[in-house]
Amino acid sequence: MKKTFYRILLTAAIFPTVGSGCVNEEREHHDPVVPLAFEPVMHAQVRAGETPDNTGDTGNNSFGVSAWTLDRTETWSTGSENAEPFLDREKLLRDGVFWYPESKPDWPPYSYNLACIGFAPFDAAARCDNSQGVVFDDVDTSTDPGDLRYTLPQANLSKNRNGGVVTLPMIPALCEVSFRVRGVSEYETARIYVRSISLENVKLKGRFHSLPNPSWDLQNLTGEINFFEGDWPVGYSSQDIGETRRIIPQDLDASLRVAYDVVAPSQDRIPEEVSDVEIKRTLSAGHQYTFTLAVSTSGVEVIQENPSQID
Repeated sequence: MKKTFYRILLTAAIFPTVGSGCVNEEREHHDPVVPLAFEPVMHAQVRAGETPDNTGDTGNNSFGVSAWTLDRTETWSTGSENAEPFLDREKLLRDGVFWYPESKPDWPPYSYNLACIGFAPFDAAARCDNSQGVVFDDVDTSTDPGDLRYTLPQANLSKNRNGGVVTLPMIPALCEVSFRVRGVSEYETARIYVRSISLENVKLKGRFHSLPNPSWDLQNLTGEINFFEGDWPVGYSSQDIGETRRIIPQDLDASLRVAYDVVAPSQDRIPEEVSDVEIKRTLSAGHQYTFTLAVSTSGVEVIQENPSQID
């Protein structure tokens, strides 16, 4: 009887000790210090014959980011209004492969998730918060406003995933428009030289915000965008001509103006101009639209091609 009683007491003394050790191990989660790094990704739209650059190195572009913390039990989709600011429109600097905020912060503690919104160029964004997202204010496309880009919220992020690096897939906020020219027939005997191409009645100014949904608020001001000035000989095959211009996405209802010269048998140039050709097209963000102009002694015909995606 005494031996049995001794074994029961010994077992009771061991079990609480083991149980207590398990609880402590579960509560003490490993929480290493990890530098917060970013990897902006931009895929440039290129024309045939060119080599695409998908590395994210954008040359003259600069990147910025805003970030917020949430309790790891919350998600961005249901609790973004409760998110606490972590980075407020901070510029990213490249150091080796990745990009780091100027303040060089570490990831927040394990008990928090991180949400980030990126944008480019850095100086173009008027603000970036958790209510309107990225805001590009007073955008004017009468001159080149730059390659305006933003990211959707990169949410519910943890430093235990992806090696502490946040990928920022940059989405174009603008669209692009370009032109090609060609002759109507390879048997056309008259030589033709295009001198200028422009679009009139284009909405030039607006304001962009990425949240709750990416959208533009356009001003009623319209104007002209010039695509080409020079002296371009028209051949039968289509050729790219002039500049590719960035334009605010819109329901385009524009007038095309083309000035060109027809070379007479005497070798004199006879100037011609068309300004009554309508171009109506819904222009969506992130797409490149190319219009081919068939130019002949009879006038100008517009051939619309299917848009390609910028990104």
